Amino acid sequence: MTVIERGRQLLGVRPEEGPTVRLFFLHNFLLGIGTILVYVAANVLLLENNPERNLPLAYGIAALAMLAAGKVYGHFEHHWLLQKLAVRVLLAAVVLTGMLGALVVTGHSVAAAVALMAGYRVIYLLTNLEFWGVSAVVFDVRQSKRLFGIISAGDMPAKALGAVLAIFIHTNAELPWLLGTAFGAYLLALLTLRATLRSHVVEAAPASRRARGQAVAPGLRRWFGDSRLVLTMCLSLLGLAAVTTGIEYLFFVNVKHRFHDEAAIMRYVGTVLVSTYLIAMLFKLLLSQHTVDRLGVRRVLLALPVLLLAGLLAYSGVNRSDAGESLLYFCGLYLGLEVLRRAVFDPVFLLLFQPLSPPERLQAHTLAKGIYEPLGIALGGGLLFALHALPGGQTWGPFVWMGLLMLAVLLLLARTYHQYVAELQHALSRRFTDEAAGEVVAAATQPAGASSPTLADPAEIRRLIHSLGTKADRAAATQHLLRLGEAVLPILAEILSTDLDQTLVRRVAQVCARLRTPASRQLLVGLARQPNLFRREAALRGLRHFGVVPSEVPLFQALVHDELQLAQQLVHGQTTASPELASCLDYELLRTQQRVFALLGHIYAPQLIADAQRGVVHAARERQANALEILDNSIARPTYQGLQALLAIAPPAEKERTFDRLLGPLLAPAPIVETIVERGETAFSDWTVRAALDQWQPTAATVQAIGPHLRSSSPLVRESAFRLLAQLAVAHPFLYQLVNAAHQTLNSLLMSHAATTSHIAAAERVQVLQQTALFAETPENVLSSIVPIMKEVSFAAGQQIFAKGDLGASLFIIYEGQVGILNGPRLLATFGKGDFFGELALLDAEPRSAAAVAEGAVTAFRLDQEDFYDVMEERPEVLRNIMKVLCQRLRRQNEVAQAR
Repeated sequence: MTVIERGRQLLGVRPEEGPTVRLFFLHNFLLGIGTILVYVAANVLLLENNPERNLPLAYGIAALAMLAAGKVYGHFEHHWLLQKLAVRVLLAAVVLTGMLGALVVTGHSVAAAVALMAGYRVIYLLTNLEFWGVSAVVFDVRQSKRLFGIISAGDMPAKALGAVLAIFIHTNAELPWLLGTAFGAYLLALLTLRATLRSHVVEAAPASRRARGQAVAPGLRRWFGDSRLVLTMCLSLLGLAAVTTGIEYLFFVNVKHRFHDEAAIMRYVGTVLVSTYLIAMLFKLLLSQHTVDRLGVRRVLLALPVLLLAGLLAYSGVNRSDAGESLLYFCGLYLGLEVLRRAVFDPVFLLLFQPLSPPERLQAHTLAKGIYEPLGIALGGGLLFALHALPGGQTWGPFVWMGLLMLAVLLLLARTYHQYVAELQHALSRRFTDEAAGEVVAAATQPAGASSPTLADPAEIRRLIHSLGTKADRAAATQHLLRLGEAVLPILAEILSTDLDQTLVRRVAQVCARLRTPASRQLLVGLARQPNLFRREAALRGLRHFGVVPSEVPLFQALVHDELQLAQQLVHGQTTASPELASCLDYELLRTQQRVFALLGHIYAPQLIADAQRGVVHAARERQANALEILDNSIARPTYQGLQALLAIAPPAEKERTFDRLLGPLLAPAPIVETIVERGETAFSDWTVRAALDQWQPTAATVQAIGPHLRSSSPLVRESAFRLLAQLAVAHPFLYQLVNAAHQTLNSLLMSHAATTSHIAAAERVQVLQQTALFAETPENVLSSIVPIMKEVSFAAGQQIFAKGDLGASLFIIYEGQVGILNGPRLLATFGKGDFFGELALLDAEPRSAAAVAEGAVTAFRLDQEDFYDVMEERPEVLRNIMKVLCQRLRRQNEVAQAR
């Protein structure tokens, strides 16, 4: 691993994010240089002109200037594209810095000092709005959580450099040089912004979402928009800005009282600022992401007000007669506030905007930073100015109002977190929902048509149950069983516990789900507890019709833990598996992920989990990020971290470390091939078992595990098992004799297998499907379910396969030969090996639009519509892939038609 790769891993930056992070870091670094130099110049002037009176005055005037700038920015935010607005803002910062430089050259009065402080605040506001506005639309919520701390650390070394310069500033004549350097830094930041705009789409595109269930009161929407999240965020930032202003004021005033020499003042202030910015930078780069991951958004968000309250209360233990001790306290309070605010609070607070739609996101950021933060500064400055002349106004007065404000901020931020989670849910929810959905869920816990049990003959019930496996009789048998109600449950329970037919078990589970009685639910819960994972999947599919039962939550939590342990085994196996088997294990991990989601739906709010599950597979990156974030803030953290490892696109070794940390290391993990062979089709799909059997090296102690595979209902598994057995008979006769001795019916099994074996093997059929455009993107583990319905058919040269106008009910895939598609005498197309035709017949039963004729000897596979419907019901991935391919064909035909 190279130094760069190790650095990226330490910071949590993915390779594809590296260039973007570097651009934003550099951009923020240059903005930080410009801003801190203006800040130093403003403080040099203010600290030499009665700061006790003039600092509050400067805060008030700066707040008014920020309010005006925020209003102007908000106006143009609605009328200009974000790219244009960002460039114009930096140009404004350049011009304003030049004006401040001219002001410093021409005068050093109190008015000039106050104007310089106001100019600093306006520049800080505008550059902050520009930087975070662009960041908010480039990064999604998950990237924001990982990267906001890193990109916002760019201004920390710049501010530390500015603080170092402040130590060496002794005369006002040096201030123009500082402002000239700031001017150049803003010009370079403008060039960096242009590079960012060239490499990224920076656009606040509106997103269609349904109306919020709990919006802001109509009278407040003019000030806070439609989201309660923005309301609580703005109010908390107002209170925090007021307290920050008070602490900054107390720090500077106490420094002024302790040191009377201007050079000593600047050295002390500069030293504190350098320490603050360096500590904040290190924390942002190295610890902020891990802190949020370990503690969660809520705890990190509340850390600042809680620790500030503790710091304010600590003032009661300070010896106020000792100037040195007092200064040390105010220095620690200021340093702690700045580090916490810059390194912990600001990145997480900005993260809270991300679930909003892009236009709302920008508007909310402008409101918070451009209106309510300046109002907070004005409030803090006003209180300081008003209390200045009162007895005790410079001792206990500020601590009283700052303490009360921090209590209010703490309560507001607690509500802000809950609103953040609600916004994540709103961002994931469907735009149009069925209003009756709630009634359906509620009805799911009520008995359906079973108020009076109906007497029925057990033999008749068994006949009806076995009719579920017949397409023609399934609907009638299902309705009859539902009419019988709870009378059928004892026999359903017997079938679920003993029958080996997976398809029949699924049908019976569906009947239990449609009965919707407490007893039928218990049958499904019992089925979910079985170690056979295919039965668990059938049970979980049926349990979707029922709500959460609190008393059963520990049971489902235990099943989630079991699934994560299986995932740990699979991930460990991937690191040593062959490429083919590793691909199979990817599919098994996907199935595990789906079962975990289904189990979580019986522990947490089902709609929340369903929305998140849809979101993580959505094509839009932002929707995926919102889904992960809602899970992170809704389910137990160990469960979320395991689920995130399942969802993440990361090397198996990295996932392995995650699971070992969560579940403890596997002390002596069995080889994955042996695990698959031992558990077989009770835990893995038949294609995975086939791949494991092909690689298995049995021993005398393990060879008996081949027995169940010889009797498998899957032709894929049977073929691999009998092929392995034939190899043992030649290469390892002793092992073959062990199998023969343990299976008295082995000879009859061999004869039966030889009689039913097709000349085209089941594994080869899967490969034929994989090479067909219609199924090219469908995993082999899914295609294996189509093998049993593939009917091998042959046609002689010139034989008509179907005629134009025939009722279509089958798709054909050519294995050997060529087929011509004709419209009367006109040849429309010729298909060869691997091509398919008649595909529309899988979706409808309309007359054929053309005829198909064999141009030579043809061997093909026929897929009939009725059989395929059953497969698509169990494997919706097949249908999705077919729809995608057909849409692509239709789009190409439209393009050809338009070109003509």
